[in-house]
Amino acid sequence: MSSHATKALRACAALLAALCFAGGAKAQQGCEPVPLPPGAEGPGLCYGREAWREPTLGHSWRTQRFDFHRAPSSGPAPLIIWAHPNGMSKSLVPGTAHFEALVVPAIHAGFSFASIEFRHPVTNEDEANSATDPRVPHYDIARAVQFIRANADALGIDKRNIFLVGQSRGTLAIWTALQDDMARAGTGDPVDSESTRVNAVYGVQAQTTYAGKEFAQLFIVKDDRDDFMRDFNAQHGRPEQYGSAIRSVSAGLDPDPPVRLIYDAPVPPRRLTHDEMKQVDALHYPGFGPALCQAYVAAFGNSARCSYDADRRYRGNPIEAFKGYVEFFKAHRVP
Repeated sequence: MSSHATKALRACAALLAALCFAGGAKAQQGCEPVPLPPGAEGPGLCYGREAWREPTLGHSWRTQRFDFHRAPSSGPAPLIIWAHPNGMSKSLVPGTAHFEALVVPAIHAGFSFASIEFRHPVTNEDEANSATDPRVPHYDIARAVQFIRANADALGIDKRNIFLVGQSRGTLAIWTALQDDMARAGTGDPVDSESTRVNAVYGVQAQTTYAGKEFAQLFIVKDDRDDFMRDFNAQHGRPEQYGSAIRSVSAGLDPDPPVRLIYDAPVPPRRLTHDEMKQVDALHYPGFGPALCQAYVAAFGNSARCSYDADRRYRGNPIEAFKGYVEFFKAHRVP
C-alpha cells in the first residue's frame, strides 16, 4: 500500500472516530423522559432526549429539560410556559428582573410556571429536529407542551389552560401556537397523543416570520429586495425551510389563539431600504407585530385576537415589557 493510501485510511479512521465520539458525547449528555412522580417540581425535569451544544451559551451542552415552579393550589392550576431569549438559559434566578417580571406575578395569580430549554430554527439551524425528521423549525416547544400535558396529574396542572410566553428566540412559541395540532394518535407514545394547542401567547421582541423572502416583501423596498436576499441566504444555510407565523394564521375549525406582542421601538411608517434595515434591529423589527395582526384581521375579519405595542419604554426593561401579561392570560382562561 502506498504512503498516500495509508495516510488516507488513517484520516478516514480519525474522522470516523471523531464522529463516533461526538455522537457518544451527545447521547451521554441527553436525558430520558419518563412519567413524572406525583408532586414533581423544581429544576431539570426532562421532557425529551435531544442534546446540543448551544452557541449563545459558550457551546455548552443543553438538553430538553424544564424547571417547574408549582403554584400553591388545592386543585389543578393553569400553566404558563416560558421560552427564553438567546444568551439566557431556562434558569430564572429569584431576585433577577426576569424572575420578578415572569415567575412572581404568575405564582401570585395562581398559575404554575415552567421554563424550558429548547432549540431554535435559526440559532440551532445545524441541529436536526430528530434522527428521522431533519426539518427546521424545531418542535421542542410543542414537545414540551405535550409532555407536560401527559404529566398533568403529577404536576397538578389544568391541561385545558396552558399559555406560552417568550422573548426573542423564545417567540418560536408564536410559530408553535399557530400550527395545526401536532397530536399523533396510534404511535404507542402517550406524549404524542397530547395536543400542542394553547389558550394564548405573549411575545416580547417577537419574530413572526423566519422566512427571508417574506421579510423582504413585507419590510424592504422593492428595488432592494434582491440585495437583501443575497445577504440573507449567505448567512443562513437552510433558509428555504424556515417557517412563518404570519402565513400560519387560521380561523378554521380550531381557531388560532389570541396573541399579544411587545416591541421596544416604534413601527417605521414605510418600507426601508437595505441600507436602512442594516441600521436597525432587524431580528426584532417592530413591523413584525402589525404584520401578524393584519394576518389575523384577514383570517378572522377583525383585530380582536391580535394586538401589539411598540415603544422605547420597553427597551432593556423586562418588568415593563411583561407588565400585564398574566392578566392577558387570565382573560383567556377556560373556567
